[in-house]
Amino acid sequence: MKININKKDLSSLAALVSRAASIKNTIPVLSGLLIQAISDKGLVMTATDMEIGIKASTPNVEIIEEGSVLVNAHYFTNFIKLLPDDLISIELDRDKSKLNIKYGRSSVSLNIYREQEYVDLPIDKMEYKFSLPQKNIREGLRKTSFAAAYTHFRQVFTGILFDIVDKKKLKIVASDTHRLACYIYNINMSEKTDLVPFNFIIPLRTANELLRLLEESEEEIKIAFNDNNVIFYRDDFIFLSRLIDGNYPNYENVVPDSFTTTVKIKKTMLANALERIKVMPTDDKMRIQQARFVFQEKEAVISAYSDMMGEIEEIIEMQQIEGESDFKISFNVNYFLDIVKIIEDECDEIVIRMSDPLKPVDIRKPEDENYFYILVPLRTGIEKEE
Repeated sequence: MKININKKDLSSLAALVSRAASIKNTIPVLSGLLIQAISDKGLVMTATDMEIGIKASTPNVEIIEEGSVLVNAHYFTNFIKLLPDDLISIELDRDKSKLNIKYGRSSVSLNIYREQEYVDLPIDKMEYKFSLPQKNIREGLRKTSFAAAYTHFRQVFTGILFDIVDKKKLKIVASDTHRLACYIYNINMSEKTDLVPFNFIIPLRTANELLRLLEESEEEIKIAFNDNNVIFYRDDFIFLSRLIDGNYPNYENVVPDSFTTTVKIKKTMLANALERIKVMPTDDKMRIQQARFVFQEKEAVISAYSDMMGEIEEIIEMQQIEGESDFKISFNVNYFLDIVKIIEDECDEIVIRMSDPLKPVDIRKPEDENYFYILVPLRTGIEKEE
C-alpha cells in the first residue's frame, strides 16, 4: 500500500471512524483501525469494538499502490491530528511490519497488527427497511436520548426506542421510568416500501454517536438490519450498532389522557428561576434537588429549602391557567430544567398539563403534537397541605 493524501482529509476520516475502536487492550485487534486503499473506492477506514462499527471513505487520495493495513486507531488518529497541514505520504513495509508515514522532512514508522485476525463489519446480508432525513433522526435523538437511563436493571431503559406504529408514523421514545420523552415523525413513504409496524431499541451510546455523525441535512440516510444489528448508511459512510434485546414496556400507558389544570408560563422566566433554585445544595435526607410549585390564578410560586443553606422562593407571573388553581406539586429540578433547555430556542412559552399532584405531568411547546415530555412528580407531602 502506498498513498499520498492531504493531512486534513486523512485526519477527518480517522477521527470519524476511530471512535468505534475499543479503548481496552483485552483484544488488541479491536483497538485497531483498518486502512484500505482501493482504486474504485478511495481511502476506506473501518473500526469496531463489536458493539458499534464505523466504515467510511474519502475519494480525496492519490493511490499509488493498493493495499491494506491495521494500526492502533487512537494512536494513529491522535498522531495524524498533530501533523502540519500538508501532503502526507503513507507506505506499508510488509517485510518489516511497519507503516511509514512521511510529512515534510520528518517521518514515523508505526507497528502494525495482524490484519488476518480482524473481523469486518457484518454487512453482507443486511436487509434495507426504510430511509429518514438525517436532520429528523438528529432532532428525534436530541429531544429524547437525555431521558434514557445510564444504568438500569432493565436494559431496555438504557436505550432509545424506534417504534414504527404504522406505515406513516415513527415514534422515538426514551425513559428512565421517572420521565419519558417522545418525538413523533410522519414518514414520507413515497418510495415503494412495504413498511409494516415494528420496533427496535438502540443503546444510548449509539444515540450519542449518531448525534455526532449525522448531519443537519434533508439528505436521507438508509436504515437496514442484519441479525441483531441495525445499520445506518449512505454512499460514503456506514454505522453499525448492536440492538438491545428485550421488549419495551407499553409507554402509551404512562401518557395522561385527561387534565384538570393547564398552565402556560414564560420559558425564560421559568428557566432562570430553576437555575437559581438548582444552586441550592441538597441535604443528606433530601438528595434530589427538588422544587415545590404552587400554581395560582395569576402567578406561580416556586420554592426550595435546604437545612444547610436556607430557602428560596421565586414568583413568576402566569400567562394563562385553565381549570383548578392553587395546584401544589413538586418536581426534580434537573429533570424539569432538562426539557426547558431542550426546547429553549423553539418557543417563548411552555405548557404544563396536570391532573393530580402524584400523577405524571405533560410538558410541551404550545400547539405541538409531535413532541412531548412526561415527568413524574416527587412525593414530598406538600400535596396533602390544605
